[in-house]
Amino acid sequence: MDMTPVSICNVTQCAYNQANLCHTLGINVGSHAECNTYNYRTAKGGNREVKAGIGACLAAECRHNQGLECRAPDINVTFHDSHADCKTFEAKR
Repeated sequence: MDMTPVSICNVTQCAYNQANLCHTLGINVGSHAECNTYNYRTAKGGNREVKAGIGACLAAECRHNQGLECRAPDINVTFHDSHADCKTFEAKR
């Protein structure tokens, strides 16, 4: 099973963000669809050779969540109200 990739992250103040891509092995999405891996730093970290995937998703109300795993084709992360959110979140119907 492959991890769902993070296609775009516009949270440029995150330590893992370089050129609107996330460069850590994996992020975790919290119960309110927030990126729990978001780390505000002026110094950049991570590995430029790596593009992040979703390690775990706790957003139980998202239609892409199956067994705490993300089944979306990919996700986008955006800055919202002083934190990073999964913009791909879609409420279950």
